[in-house]
Amino acid sequence: MAATKLFDTGFVVVILPALENLEILRSEFADLQVDAVLHGPPDRVDVKRLRERQGLTQEEFATEFGLDLSTLRNWEQGRSEPDTATRTLLRTIAAHPAAVHAALKRQD
Repeated sequence: MAATKLFDTGFVVVILPALENLEILRSEFADLQVDAVLHGPPDRVDVKRLRERQGLTQEEFATEFGLDLSTLRNWEQGRSEPDTATRTLLRTIAAHPAAVHAALKRQD
């Protein structure tokens, strides 16, 4: 089924239970002219740097993206780390802040 979807749409997501070597997988897929890309949250996020690149204060960043201010401060001061889902959100904010802002402001 995945191969059919790949050839029909040019895109497919495959979840692998374990991956020992991404480069070997990419090499094997390259023979089929398929690019293998690993997706997932980053191991760490420099929250303070991300916020500063947005030109926002802690209060503004927390309000803008629906984050708890005290939690944001804890991340920035190294007292705690964002969980997996939050690291994914932060990566998305870094890449597309306007899209995240728009999505959070929508009233469906």
